Amino acid sequence: MDMKKVITVIVLFFIMAGIKAQPWFDIGIKGGVGTSFMNNFQILDEQYLSHKFRPGYTFGGKLGFNFIQEHQITFDVMKTSINQGFNYTIPDVGEKYREFNIESFDMALMYRANKNGTYFEVGPQWSKVTKVGYEDDGGDFISPVKPDELINESLVSLVVGFGGYIVGTENFGISTGIRLAYNLTDIATETGRGLNFPMLIDHDPDPTRNLSAMFVIEMNYDFGYLVSPTCGKRGKLFVF
Repeated sequence: MDMKKVITVIVLFFIMAGIKAQPWFDIGIKGGVGTSFMNNFQILDEQYLSHKFRPGYTFGGKLGFNFIQEHQITFDVMKTSINQGFNYTIPDVGEKYREFNIESFDMALMYRANKNGTYFEVGPQWSKVTKVGYEDDGGDFISPVKPDELINESLVSLVVGFGGYIVGTENFGISTGIRLAYNLTDIATETGRGLNFPMLIDHDPDPTRNLSAMFVIEMNYDFGYLVSPTCGKRGKLFVF
């Protein structure tokens, strides 16, 4: 079978599946709170720093296309802030505290599977870092470098989430869940690696990545039904 026939079969499959499942669009707003875990092998091996979990947040919107009742593609645009704290000890001085704050503009393309009022989602995310903050009560270990010179402006992550549809009407629903995002690219720039970010002590440079976990609440409104919506209703725990 040549490529044209393969593409034709795939297109016809989705057209027929969409007609049977009565596809629709949805738009929503979402927000979440959670924490992050910035890490590299230096931290694990040396134990120079100990993580101190700090709160983070995310807020934005999504546009989804439900091409089959159980399957959905969503495009998310989010504003995210992650905070990572570290405790460390300076000889003859004592324990000190360091914190980094990274704010970013995130765009994620997600595949979402829906079943019995629950969902699982996975997809890539591209982030543009818009602001980097640095505080350290043990001293300034980065001057004359500025904080935003430590962090790559563009980051790619893998995002995984799961949750459930809690309450709603025929066209409106609220869901809650957990979303995890893991950086596939090194957070640190060449300058950051030169300063041994985030340890900031003399050591062989090692890639630094962040894992964030957010509890997310999402409100969706269904619209743009291609046919009658009666078979496109997604399961919810409570319906009113």
